[in-house]
Amino acid sequence: MIKLVIADDEYFIRARLEKIISDNRTNIDIVSLCEDGEDVIKCLSLTKVDLLLMDIKMISLTGLEVAGYIFENKLNTKIILLSGYNDFNFAVEAMRYGVFDYLTKPISEDALLESLDKCIDVIESSKNMPKDQSIAKLSGLFKKENVILQAKDISTIRPSVIKYMSNSDKDSYVSFISANTKDILDNYNATTLYKFIREILNSLDIKYHILQSLTLVQFMQENIFEKDISCIEKLEDILVEIGVDCMGLNTILTKEQLIGKQILEDIERNFSNYDYTVAEIAKNIGKNPSYINTVFKKVYGNTIKQTLSDYRLEKAKKLLRNSNMKIVDIATECGYSDIFYFSKRYKAKFGYPPSEENLKL
Repeated sequence: MIKLVIADDEYFIRARLEKIISDNRTNIDIVSLCEDGEDVIKCLSLTKVDLLLMDIKMISLTGLEVAGYIFENKLNTKIILLSGYNDFNFAVEAMRYGVFDYLTKPISEDALLESLDKCIDVIESSKNMPKDQSIAKLSGLFKKENVILQAKDISTIRPSVIKYMSNSDKDSYVSFISANTKDILDNYNATTLYKFIREILNSLDIKYHILQSLTLVQFMQENIFEKDISCIEKLEDILVEIGVDCMGLNTILTKEQLIGKQILEDIERNFSNYDYTVAEIAKNIGKNPSYINTVFKKVYGNTIKQTLSDYRLEKAKKLLRNSNMKIVDIATECGYSDIFYFSKRYKAKFGYPPSEENLKL
């Protein structure tokens, strides 16, 4: 169970955040609701807190001051900051203190839950780190066990990587990866290297949404630890390749575009199921049905239901033209359990029944 503290100087915002989280996430235990920074500090001194959801501007101590306190005292508490201002300087300062995410008010329910889920994934992977086979694999890269007198400062990794990505500065990114992996290999240990890799991937996800529907742990496993990292140079090559690939993207997907892309991919995978509905799509991608309908229409100018119908019929048209399958089998293959309804929908879209498709060639 993740121990969470909510801190905001406005009662109704605290209450709304508490309700959203309580209604949607059973793996989170809200241990305290605080109205200012001093209350947060007191709470941190009395109980272990995994995650802090906190407004940046509060009475007495600000959210940034609390983040600074957590950073300086090396508390193992992740922070998601909330702000009514989309202020770049605040965001940069927050990154310096290792803040996990920075959300601008008004915050949508989906944006909040998505940020919480990603943060919890990092927390849980960190808790499991000593038992993780990934750590054992990274340990094989070290020729000797280093005696660590001081933990490596990883707070600069995320802003540095984002800066290189924003400027498409490939050379600086490559040098950054090389210098840091060498420093870690010479002076630190496998756990530090794991954290370094995690911060790089989190940085790329913030800018390019590389995780998509995967968790951070799944992405690391599939894209790094399942590959050949028998020496530090090969690990460097993988990290460089992922970063350079991101720089080569022509466009950066917004969160709404990413959700639209996930919906289309889900349709491609499941269109042949008879009982496949918008509710099923929402369940598959972990979103609310009404929300994904709104987002999809905003991105593509069409409803999910109409897009699913069009996809099925276009697929049927290709099969009619390019296969020897019977019409009834094609209807079944494309998600129609009723041949008569299929024929009706086909004629409504193309102006003729499926039995005449080959005559149109």
